Amino acid sequence: MRVRSFVAVGLALLVSVLLVAAAGASPYKVKRLQAISGPSPFAAGCPGALFDDTNITGHELETVITVNPANPRNIIAAWKQDVGPDSTRSDLVASSLDGGTTWTRTTIPGLTVCTGGTADAGSDPWVSAGGDGTVYFGGLAADLSTAPPTTAVVASHSGDGGRTWSSVATVAPPLQGNETDAITGSPTLDGHAYMVWANFSTEEFPRTNTLEFSRTTDSGTTWSPPVLIDQPGPFAWDQAPRLLVLPNGTLLTLFARTDLEAGFGAHYAARSLDEGRTWLPPVQLGPHLPLTEFVHPEFGHLPQPHFPSAAVAPDGTAYLAFENNSSETSGGIGLAKSRDGGLTWSSSVLPGVSAYAFEPAIAVNKRGAVGVIWYDLRNDRPGDGALTADVWFAHSHNRGRSWRQTHVAGPTDLQTAPLPGHNYVGEYQGLAGLRRGFAAAFTLAAPQAKDGPTDIFFARIRPGNGHEKDDRR
Repeated sequence: MRVRSFVAVGLALLVSVLLVAAAGASPYKVKRLQAISGPSPFAAGCPGALFDDTNITGHELETVITVNPANPRNIIAAWKQDVGPDSTRSDLVASSLDGGTTWTRTTIPGLTVCTGGTADAGSDPWVSAGGDGTVYFGGLAADLSTAPPTTAVVASHSGDGGRTWSSVATVAPPLQGNETDAITGSPTLDGHAYMVWANFSTEEFPRTNTLEFSRTTDSGTTWSPPVLIDQPGPFAWDQAPRLLVLPNGTLLTLFARTDLEAGFGAHYAARSLDEGRTWLPPVQLGPHLPLTEFVHPEFGHLPQPHFPSAAVAPDGTAYLAFENNSSETSGGIGLAKSRDGGLTWSSSVLPGVSAYAFEPAIAVNKRGAVGVIWYDLRNDRPGDGALTADVWFAHSHNRGRSWRQTHVAGPTDLQTAPLPGHNYVGEYQGLAGLRRGFAAAFTLAAPQAKDGPTDIFFARIRPGNGHEKDDRR
C-alpha cells in the first residue's frame, strides 16, 4: 500500500511542549540485547519445494513477539526463516521460559515442505498468548505452482509455552490473495482465539477485496467458517488487520485501506459486540492520507509497508501506530487513540522524530505505560555508501500526552540486506508489554547480523531505576 500519514499542524510547537513535559519521566534503558535467530535449521535446503534454490540461508525477516499472561517469564517470538525473492522456507518460532535470557527455537509441524507439510513457502507469522496460557501461531502456507500463488490461512497452538506445537489447522482454504493475517488469544475466555486476514490484489481491478475473521473455541483445534468484517469498493483494498480484545469483550479490528478511485489511504476500526459473529461498519481514524511512494536517492526503494500496529491498555484505551512520512528524508510516526471502545479517535504524532521512519510497533504494559519501537534514518549520511537505520523506543506514562526516547539498537546498514523489495527487514516488527517494561523483537543487518545477511534480535527494555526483577514476576 502506498499511503502517507498526516502532518500535524503546529508540529514544531507540539514537539517542544511534549519533550519538556517528558523531561521528568523515568528513563528506560535496554537491559538485554541479543540475537535469537541463530544459524538456519534448513541449511541443507528443502528438496521438493518450488523456488527453494533461490532462498537465502540465514536471511530472517518480519518478526512478532508475545508474552504469556499466565507466565510472564514466558516470551515467544516468530519470524520468516530463509527468505528469498520468491519464497520463504518456513516461519520459525523461538520461546523463552526465563524472561528472555535463553531461547529455544522450534518449527511449526506441517507448515511447509521443510516441516513435513506440502506448502512451498510460509509467510506472515504471528503469535499471541491467551489468558489461559495457550500460545497461538497464525501464518500463511503458499502453493507457488500458480501465478499469483494460492495461500491458505493456517494456525497452530502450543500448551507448553511455545516449546512444542500442533500440526497446522486450516483456517481459510487456499485462495489467490489471502494475505496479512494476525492472530489474537482471548485474555478472558479459555480456549478462545481470533484470526483476521485480508484477501486482495493490488494489480487486478475491479475486484472484490475482503477483510475476514475466524474464531476458535477449542484452543485452536477447529476454526469457524470465515465471517466478513469489511468489503471496500472495487478499486480499493483493506490490509494488515490487527485485532484487539477490549476489557468488556468487544472485538476491535484495526486496518489500513488504500482507495485508488478516491485517491487516498486511511486507517479504520471495525467493532464486534458478539465475539465476531457480526461486525459493525468501520469508522475512519484520522484524516485522508496521500498515496505517495518515497525513493532513496542512492539506494532506491525505502521501507514503507504501511502495516499499522495496535495495542489495548488495561483501562480499555486502544492505540494505533503507523508510518507518517512526508519525504524520503523527513517524516515520523503517527499515533491514534480511542477511549470509548473504538467509536471515536484522536490523532497525533510521536514527538522528537523528524527523519524518515518506518515499521512502528506499539504495546502497553501491565501498569498502563505505552511503548513504541520503530526504525528511522536520522543517522543516515548521504554519499557514505550505507543506508543507516537505528531502532528507537519511546514511552509514555500519561496515555501519550508526553514521551521520552531511548536508543535500542544500531546503527545497522540496511543496504547489506539482500531484498529491498521486502523492505530490507520485512513488513513488521514486534513489541509486547511486561509488568513494568517491554519485550521487543526486530531485524538487524550488518554489522550486527552474524548468521546470515540479517538476524532477529530480542531486547528487554525496562525503567532505569534499578527494579531489574519486576518484569519477571
